Amino acid sequence: MKKVGNLYQDISNFYNIIDMTNKVCKSVRNKKKVDNFESFKIEHIYNIYNRLKKKDFSFGRYNIFMIYDPKCRIVMAQNIEDKIINHLVSEYVLKKVFDSKYTNVLCATREGYGTLYGVKLIKRYLNEMKYKYDNFYVLKLNIKKYFYSINHDV
Repeated sequence: MKKVGNLYQDISNFYNIIDMTNKVCKSVRNKKKVDNFESFKIEHIYNIYNRLKKKDFSFGRYNIFMIYDPKCRIVMAQNIEDKIINHLVSEYVLKKVFDSKYTNVLCATREGYGTLYGVKLIKRYLNEMKYKYDNFYVLKLNIKKYFYSINHDV
């Protein structure tokens, strides 16, 4: 595997934390939550910076709530500070180390490989199968309540 440098230094870089804070705040749908966070934005940024410098990886509790559209389900959301740290790890570790190793059929949570890309990919694949075979089958499945069966304490 190619060496990529001191990744932790990128995660705990003060300016990277500021940039990621701005990105995450724009993406959070709960505007009241964002407004409360932004009232003390500098304190939150310093708290994140200090947590990362101390290598304090304890995370807060999830905010658990129900949504009803398009179907009824439980949502477990992180607080904004924890979300920023997760995005820093994703941006400066996961993308740098793993993104170039993925095949182009992995679409989930990759920049430039979103839903539209996935739909085009599956249409192309289905057309290839129609051309090669008279009959073929597609299995669509979902592991019901998978997220809730995971030991969240771990």
